[in-house]
Amino acid sequence: MSEVPQLAALYKKYSEQGFHIIGLECQGSSAAEISGVAKGKDAGYQMTTGGDLKGANVSGIPHGFLFAADGSLAQDGARPGAAFETKLKTLLSEASAAMAGPGPYVKLAPLAAQIKAGVGLGTVLKTLATKKDSKDATEQAEATMMYDALHGAAERQLEGALSKKDSEPASALAKLDKIALQFAGDEIGTKAKTESDTLKKDPKVKKEVEAETMLKQIEAMTEKLKPIRGEKNYKAEDFRKANMPAIQGIVGGCQSLVQKYAGTVAAGKAESLMNEFR
Repeated sequence: MSEVPQLAALYKKYSEQGFHIIGLECQGSSAAEISGVAKGKDAGYQMTTGGDLKGANVSGIPHGFLFAADGSLAQDGARPGAAFETKLKTLLSEASAAMAGPGPYVKLAPLAAQIKAGVGLGTVLKTLATKKDSKDATEQAEATMMYDALHGAAERQLEGALSKKDSEPASALAKLDKIALQFAGDEIGTKAKTESDTLKKDPKVKKEVEAETMLKQIEAMTEKLKPIRGEKNYKAEDFRKANMPAIQGIVGGCQSLVQKYAGTVAAGKAESLMNEFR
């Protein structure tokens, strides 16, 4: 629990933007002991015992996982520090809960709620653009603040997606499609759709998307591996013995992916996954 103070500081700093922490104690401490530590270190976030993270490969503690707002794994082995905080801020900027800005909003509370729900954001921008000229000073101030926050978040998301067109085309395409859907009716949504349509015509990108789809199927197989004594240690002999047929299927799938989609980002990830079982 040596990292509790650092995590507590991050939680206090970013919790209102949608950042949540769940601390899982796995060394047999009682609920009372955990509660005492949490209070003593002023953790502020949830701390409990047990927990089962499907597909997690934890060979030592502390071990952290950072998840994006959509539930996808953003970082395995996350540890508090400068790099972690930078990654966290990027994820929060993409999360609907943060895109409305800090507020507080009174007159435009329903629009803030719609933004947090992540629905019809292009329409919201249009509405806010109109309300920025409201004769009601409070409504005008709230509309300006919310518009700037939402439009700025949309621009950052678009820039982030476009920056990955060459290095991670499949990921960039998925992000562009999401932006196009969320911000339909706004110029940012239109630009995202145009960029997405262009990428989809590129044979290289099509190959990347196919490879990524195959990789996800292989990764789903790793989630079904049976843990031994609560852990999935790919190098441990007893774990490998208990999961050998599945491991052979995973390695075989990785080999097929690498051969069929050589040079893709997914092929590189498949190579790394194979190395974990060697």
